[in-house]
Amino acid sequence: MRFGRTARAAAIGFALTLGAMSCSAGTDTTAGAPPSASAGGLEKTKLKVATLPAIDSAAIYVAIDQGFFEKEGLDVTPEVVQAAPEAIPMLVKGEIDAMFGNYVSMFAAHDKQALKLRILAEGSRAAPDSLSIMALPGSSIRTPKDLEGKTINVNVLHNFQELALTQVLKANNVDPATIKYVQVTFQNIMPSWKDGQIDAAYLGEPMVTAATATMGARKILDPASGPAAEFPISGYVGTQEWYDKNPKTAAAFQRAIHNAAKLMENNREVVAKVLPNFTQIDAATAATVTFPYFSSNDNPVRLQRVADWMWEAKWLTKQIDVKGLMSPTTSG
Repeated sequence: MRFGRTARAAAIGFALTLGAMSCSAGTDTTAGAPPSASAGGLEKTKLKVATLPAIDSAAIYVAIDQGFFEKEGLDVTPEVVQAAPEAIPMLVKGEIDAMFGNYVSMFAAHDKQALKLRILAEGSRAAPDSLSIMALPGSSIRTPKDLEGKTINVNVLHNFQELALTQVLKANNVDPATIKYVQVTFQNIMPSWKDGQIDAAYLGEPMVTAATATMGARKILDPASGPAAEFPISGYVGTQEWYDKNPKTAAAFQRAIHNAAKLMENNREVVAKVLPNFTQIDAATAATVTFPYFSSNDNPVRLQRVADWMWEAKWLTKQIDVKGLMSPTTSG
């Protein structure tokens, strides 16, 4: 197993973005298949998967490190990109077989018929305190109600950050229509916050831990609480065309991701071990940050919540039946 190119930006798993895509099948693979691959009749054994320098994508690295892909007869190479849209031309050209991205963007692309989506495996769900709306020590913002009329950053407008927070604001008797969202890149969040360009910061790990420790920032609201508890953030996807050509390979990939997630549930050290390989999170930080939940099974009911909220927000032109986009679960 081998790792792709090293990440160049800090890993933050709360705002992955995926733009419009076109359907594409991966390139064919011939020589070098492990014996187990031949026995299992895999259509492909060498896979390239676009990932991001984010904690959320850790399962693929744990699956490599712990030999889960090798056990399935797969040789998987992660290709780290700084933002998911970078992977789109790679997918179109058949340079990658699958990619990791957030469900809101993927469902939007599917709705626009930019691709016929196939969800290969769930990736991550928001855990308590893995996301946070935070205020600086001198801010007048003390309660969720104080957020009304304020400016908050998001990585991408009309994406999962805004979708989840809208539901949590309503549950806390806050009018979400009064919130002004501005798009701010990861590296500009802290400067924008300090300069007063945003009133409250929408942060994910490791920024939550860093802002608390170094700036004395205060948590105002958890966007992963109440109606958005365990909100599905991201997963591994391919195109329906690729899946139709490689169903056994897709099932093997899913089993390896699920097995990695099962191991990660009660063994955070296996996650901390791989983070320096694809993020700028060092071992010391990895030992203290809050991880998202990693999905060891695929659940259409919880994923349907994302599509339903998008329909409610009028971000879709038609309702989506998520179950019809999901691959059959083959792991135990």
